Amino acid sequence: MDKVETFEIGRHRVAIAAHEEVGPPTPYTLLLAENVPDLAGLTVVDIGTGSGMLGIVACLQGAVRVYVVDTNPAAISAAMDNAERNGVRERFHHLPVRDDTIIPFPSGETVDVVISNPAQLPLPKPEKANSPYYAGSDGRDMIEEIIRDTPARLSPSGRLLMVHNSVTDFPKSLALMKSVGLEPRVLAERSLELRPLFDRNWLDHLGGTSRGLYTVRDGRAYETIHAMEARLQ
Repeated sequence: MDKVETFEIGRHRVAIAAHEEVGPPTPYTLLLAENVPDLAGLTVVDIGTGSGMLGIVACLQGAVRVYVVDTNPAAISAAMDNAERNGVRERFHHLPVRDDTIIPFPSGETVDVVISNPAQLPLPKPEKANSPYYAGSDGRDMIEEIIRDTPARLSPSGRLLMVHNSVTDFPKSLALMKSVGLEPRVLAERSLELRPLFDRNWLDHLGGTSRGLYTVRDGRAYETIHAMEARLQ
């Protein structure tokens, strides 16, 4: 039987089961979940939904419809199961993955909110087949695809909610957002000790502390994670 863990997210208690091939919510997901604003009456698309945590919180914060997207079929099953567990299954809708866009709405259709904890692990090569974290040698593949595709998918008052780490060049993403017509702001940030899945030697190859990819305190390396909102300019 899948183990169910309960998370306190603001005024909500969210029960999440970790399914086979789909891990529990990460610190990245939890930081963004804790900063999801009131979404009463809005439509949301959750890119890379995983366990469904962000989509569930969006519903609990008032979203009337949440579309979930993930390249891993097991994640869609897990998200739907967890949505049922939290009483929001009727508002969850699966969008099949497409090759031409990471936000697979038909041309001309829009949504009020794009929300995502994208894959953002920089490594010279994937640490395993079908890694849920690897996103290219600089970790930016999924981040950049979301940023570039979002403006055309948002309603006029829409916004992007995303969590972004420091090791994938946060300033570069801020500049990219502005270049495509998004105005970003940081909602919250948190410092985390680098976990074993990071290759510190590779981070140093990418620029390391000199580029602000991570910091060192008392001999330990730390990343900074940012919960962000970006609205159309």
